[in-house]
Amino acid sequence: MNKQQFMQTMALYLRPMDEAERSELLADYDQHFALGLHEGRTEEEIARELGHPEQIAREALGDRYDAYMHADLPATDPFYASTFKEMKPASNPTRATRNFFTAVGLLFLNLMFGIPIGLTLWAVWLTIAGMSLLALAPVAAAVDALFLSQLEKAEIFVSIGLFGLGILFAIASKYVFRAFKVLTISYIRWNQKVMKGDAPA
Repeated sequence: MNKQQFMQTMALYLRPMDEAERSELLADYDQHFALGLHEGRTEEEIARELGHPEQIAREALGDRYDAYMHADLPATDPFYASTFKEMKPASNPTRATRNFFTAVGLLFLNLMFGIPIGLTLWAVWLTIAGMSLLALAPVAAAVDALFLSQLEKAEIFVSIGLFGLGILFAIASKYVFRAFKVLTISYIRWNQKVMKGDAPA
């Protein structure tokens, strides 16, 4: 299965999903293909690694998939799947209660741990990024020489050393930012999955 076949099949099986949500999910898998192709893998290899579109749709849709499977559709063919607007919500009287307690639990978890830890991590990144301003030390030395006519050899060596240190902090802040960004997005998506019942709370 190549990329086009994979994405088309995914789009069919995800018909019961809200259009915006479906577009976002498809964009994520499109990015998986782009990254895999950049790493030298074939479309077929990437598709095998991602899994079958139907199984992915089953996990993403949750109760909506169950409602679709129990609908009176010809052989439950995805071509006949109802769109999000046509779907009737799955009959589950305990779902609202579960969602309420899940939301309360997530709110408590985020207030007590998620948000403080997240802010601490980003504060660390901000500190590292701020230290990269040391790379401007030669500029300060140049200003000192031009306007104050005071530039000692020691100041030159110190400014060069601070410049190198600032460059190292700038490189470090780049990688730390990427790592914290992935971690933050993953945590947000985990919260979304927990609310949908697709992940253990």
